[in-house]
Amino acid sequence: MTLLRFLLPLPLLAFLPFANASAATKSFLGAGGMVRLSYPSALTPTRNFAGRALMNAGWRQIWDGSPVGRGVGIVRFWQVAKPSDGQGQVTEMVQVGFSRSAAVVATCGTAGLKSGSGRRLPNRMLGGHRWTVYANGDAGMSQQVNATNLRTVVDGTCYAIDRVTYAVKAAAAPARNAPTQAVAAAQMDAIVATIKIGRRR
Repeated sequence: MTLLRFLLPLPLLAFLPFANASAATKSFLGAGGMVRLSYPSALTPTRNFAGRALMNAGWRQIWDGSPVGRGVGIVRFWQVAKPSDGQGQVTEMVQVGFSRSAAVVATCGTAGLKSGSGRRLPNRMLGGHRWTVYANGDAGMSQQVNATNLRTVVDGTCYAIDRVTYAVKAAAAPARNAPTQAVAAAQMDAIVATIKIGRRR
């Protein structure tokens, strides 16, 4: 790199892939600084919490048809990918939301998570906090959704992380340059692993 500085003009150095290793990821700060995470720079954070078939709209996923409750969506990431089975397309997704509603906080770890297809998974430590974890899913004519739902209460606030895989068998194939499902899933899992909740210590 030192030799290159003498051989190349400075503007050209900025375009070298190793010129800025941190450019591969970006930092996200939300909920007044209470939620922090890192994400691949190729992805775009969004505040669009629209629903889909088999998925409710809103700040957290609910699986028993009950109201989502009062809360705020912080961020959602998604990536359309080539499904592992080669049929249609799949969207790998992760979203984070929170609520300070007393009614929501009181049932944060159970509300809407005990569906017919839901099952409790072992608690998970993430970002220094213990999270309640459920696996859920549903299927329709051509859609299928599978999710891992994480919930925790920190300083009187309910936080929700929903890691979702949404497949549409009848959909057109994704663009040729779309990543494989394995790559897209790994990106979302990596985002989840970086999530930190609460005030900096």
